[in-house]
Amino acid sequence: MRRLCMLLVALMCAVNVSAQITARDWIEGLNYTLDDRYALYMKVGAYGEEMNGYFMVDKDSYYIQLGIMEVYSDGKLRYEINNERKEVTEDRVNLDSRDLLTNPTRAFEFLESEFTATISETIHNGAILKLVPKQSADITAVYVSVVWKDNRIIPLAIKYDYDGEEVTIALVMADVNSAILPRWNKSAYKTYDIVSFL
Repeated sequence: MRRLCMLLVALMCAVNVSAQITARDWIEGLNYTLDDRYALYMKVGAYGEEMNGYFMVDKDSYYIQLGIMEVYSDGKLRYEINNERKEVTEDRVNLDSRDLLTNPTRAFEFLESEFTATISETIHNGAILKLVPKQSADITAVYVSVVWKDNRIIPLAIKYDYDGEEVTIALVMADVNSAILPRWNKSAYKTYDIVSFL
């Protein structure tokens, strides 16, 4: 907590904040800002296509809406809905995943024991952080763009490099003060086919 307070003071006082703090400081500040409950609008760019969406996290539970897809999770089970095919896929949550579209509750949790963090580039009032897994993983690197705004560190984008194939997600903070996290309701999808991996 003391280190976080020092970070916040440095950010408020610095003209070029990026030159004064480390990648780990940015990550700590980002997680402090997001806390246990937050929501973000997103634009996902992958394989030459773009999709708009939204996700909300409330502790271990989350909801994702992306194009025709929806995902509900209570932190243990995950229900992925394809509204075009009228299909629900139920599975367990991959608690090890840091992929925002797979498990957004841990999307910004880059533990020092698991990732090497460096500042890849400085931007106005912010930085682009490069996170490389310390052990062999599906992801080659993750790039997180963060900025200091309104006394908070907020994410602007996250990019996943899967051994040369990239998925980029532009992010905009959403207000969650009066928002209610959508919860899985099986009866709402009773006409859908269910594919279960449980």
